[in-house]
Amino acid sequence: MNDTLTTTPSMTIRDMLFGDLPMDYWPSGDAAEIPWQQFRQARTFTQLGQHEAAGSLLQLILNAPGLESRHYLQAWHFIRQGGMQLNFPAELYGMVVEVAMDEGLDLLAVYTDGSARYYNYSGSGIVWDMPDEEVGGKISHILEQGRQIMRQIGPWEGDRPPAPTSGKARINLLTSHGLYFGEAPQMALFNDGLAGPTMYAMLDLMQTLMRRSQSKN
Repeated sequence: MNDTLTTTPSMTIRDMLFGDLPMDYWPSGDAAEIPWQQFRQARTFTQLGQHEAAGSLLQLILNAPGLESRHYLQAWHFIRQGGMQLNFPAELYGMVVEVAMDEGLDLLAVYTDGSARYYNYSGSGIVWDMPDEEVGGKISHILEQGRQIMRQIGPWEGDRPPAPTSGKARINLLTSHGLYFGEAPQMALFNDGLAGPTMYAMLDLMQTLMRRSQSKN
């Protein structure tokens, strides 16, 4: 999926990374294939107050193999909004690291489907969707570190907060149960015994994506 094609005027590239868009924005097109048709039907049922029928369609999406990680995150997001109680351990589907500088916000996202996205504060970006042993290995390593972080912190109870302010960094964990995150001054995260390995691994992946992208041009 090309993020720029599905971004609406009121949604930013950052908003597209978390798998928590409102139903009015996911999907925004009229594609007929799975899972778009099921998302649209679930939205219609929700608007009619038929939450059980909507939930059944969202469960079909969760059971469909090989979808993009953000589809699963969106399905869980809508299921939670429908009031379903999740009485099982949270499952990690992706991570987003945000680094806020005076010039703007750097974003690096990784997902369990093996994809990654890097957006520089300047506006340039790299979308990595192809299977790759090197990149995939680094993503798997980062996600395993994210699971370790999840075991030490609890889920965020409110809406996703706005981007961190200048000088701060945030590690976001995207799960079936919603958002987990940790935020601190940038160097504090790099020096933290729990968050530091993730920050350095994300930095390594960012450099790899930049190198691999440049080699293709």
